[in-house]
Amino acid sequence: MTDNKTNRKIFYGNAYLYFILAAVVTIFAFFPSYFNRLTSTDDAHHFHGITATLWLVLLIIQPFLYKTGNLRWHRMIGKISFVLVPLIIISALNMVQIMLINKASYPPNIPDRLAFIDFATLVQFLLFYLLAIYKRKEIQLHARYMVCTVLGPLIPALTRLLFRFPGIDNFNKSLNISYIIIEVVLILLLLDDKRSGKIPLPYVLAIILFIVQHLLMNFVAEWEWWIKLMETFALLKI
Repeated sequence: MTDNKTNRKIFYGNAYLYFILAAVVTIFAFFPSYFNRLTSTDDAHHFHGITATLWLVLLIIQPFLYKTGNLRWHRMIGKISFVLVPLIIISALNMVQIMLINKASYPPNIPDRLAFIDFATLVQFLLFYLLAIYKRKEIQLHARYMVCTVLGPLIPALTRLLFRFPGIDNFNKSLNISYIIIEVVLILLLLDDKRSGKIPLPYVLAIILFIVQHLLMNFVAEWEWWIKLMETFALLKI
């Protein structure tokens, strides 16, 4: 019989497999709209697609290098994130702006709602990344914060994927279920932490932020100040 400590080592030792699963979900979800249209996609979408994909690749490689004891390469490759993260943020903001500029081609209120989700996700992504870098010498905290960086971007992937399931026949239902899935994942991660007798901050912070974001995104389309702010953002040059 294995004890909790052994189980936890197996879980985090194989973290790269969970990131591979996240990558598969993302590729499968975006295959019809992006990966299957690579030759006809514009540069802005390619910029965003490439940077986001590189982040998933980085998340897969890093824990594998750590598990196999290649710490020197782990640190060297990790420095790529200093360039990649700003590019991810720029590309994501560019995609939000393109969506808002083409607001008329979307159903009513959807662009403002999606813009809120995108901004909130970007803020959380950057927060978790910075905390991961700050706690890079505390591997248990560092690893957990890096896990959190992938959860927000999984929401649009899950939302697209869930549309293919029977009974999930509208955007609102698919979006809310996507949030619930991420929240359930975080609860499971917290329960895993609890078995060790200690619950570190990362997943506690993450579930609070995701629940707040989940609640607010259902009302944001009614906020006049947000709609006006997004109209102003659409006019900015990025």
